[in-house]
Amino acid sequence: MSKITVTLYGREYAVNCDPGEEVRLKQLVEFVEGKMQEVASRIGNTTEPRLLMLTCLSLADQLFDVHQNARNSLIQEEDLLVAAVDHLRERVANIASQVGRA
Repeated sequence: MSKITVTLYGREYAVNCDPGEEVRLKQLVEFVEGKMQEVASRIGNTTEPRLLMLTCLSLADQLFDVHQNARNSLIQEEDLLVAAVDHLRERVANIASQVGRA
């Protein structure tokens, strides 16, 4: 385990991570810090625990939207594949009927 110190909203935290994951963890911290700053600018002066809670809810909302969009995209892709297979089935049946008449 690697241990690094990260800073969120001016407060330092010691965090463990797997070796080699330090850069990824720092990227995540930068992302969360940005979201905290964004939330803080919208709601104004608040306590740190409330800011953390609101930031978590904001991130969860974004994650939920991403999952929903991915699910919808998967359904659309599946519908397109089914339509393509049906179209190919009709073409094969048409070609087979023409070969049978020849």
